[in-house]
This record gives sequence, C-alpha cells and structure tokens, in this order.
Amino acid sequence: MRKRSKTELPPPNIRRWTFGQKGAVLEAIRRGALTAEQARQRYGLSVEELDAWQRDFERHGLYGLRATRVQVYRDEKRKPNRTG
Repeated sequence: MRKRSKTELPPPNIRRWTFGQKGAVLEAIRRGALTAEQARQRYGLSVEELDAWQRDFERHGLYGLRATRVQVYRDEKRKPNRTG
C-alpha cells in the first residue's frame, strides 16, 4: 500500500474519513490549492460538516479531527460543573 504524502488530496469517492485525510483537505483550503466550495463539491460535504472540521481543527489541532476524540471533547464541555 502506497503511503499518501501530507499534501496529497484524498480521492473524491472517499466513504470513511481519517483525521489525516480531513487535515489534508483543510490544508489544501488554507494554502489556496482548493476553495471550500470546491472541497464541498468534490467530496459531497455540507457547509456544516466542513465548518465543523475547521472549528475542531482550530480548537484541538489535527487530533481534534478524530471522530472519537471530538466526541470526548464535546462530552467534556457538556458535563455539569459540580462544585461544593
């Protein structure tokens, strides 16, 4: 299996995203190699989904794009603050 370079975009027919693939798309958008609209069309992403990726990356870095980690981060924010 060939290892993908960090700047190589995932194929357009992708079904299950890894955090690295999400990061590659976000990096391409950041560099200007791809617009957000082009990314949404190429991968069939909604505005909300791509915005969520960008938000999670800004808050938690590349590992924030992991589906299981994001759930943990979100659950931590929802926990009631039990003091006293």
